[in-house]
Amino acid sequence: MYSEFLMALSRGHSDMRTVVLQVDRSTDDRLYGDLHQALDGSGVWRLRQSLSLTASAEIIQLAVNACGALTRMRDGLIEDPDVRGDAYFRIRADLWRENARLREAMRKDLGMDGPPDPEVGQYRYPTT
Repeated sequence: MYSEFLMALSRGHSDMRTVVLQVDRSTDDRLYGDLHQALDGSGVWRLRQSLSLTASAEIIQLAVNACGALTRMRDGLIEDPDVRGDAYFRIRADLWRENARLREAMRKDLGMDGPPDPEVGQYRYPTT
């Protein structure tokens, strides 16, 4: 379940980037719909509900945080669909930070040892 959820987060991000990187990219209302469809089609919401039945409260909260970062990315791309701009890099850093925190907690929950996730705290922009 953990790996499926993490892959859905990644798919949501990737599919939204694909929408805005298209040469004949949608604009206005169509862009809004296409970005919503990209995120919804990732399966992240279905898997988020499944996590709520199997994961600890800590994991659920971290998953909610990661989903929040992903929806902020969607909303940011609706407002400014430039994946080369500063606004996007800030939103992406927030998503990656939340994703890394979630992965670290999942690894701990699964009893995995070794060094902490190397990506935690390794992003271009600090938390604001």
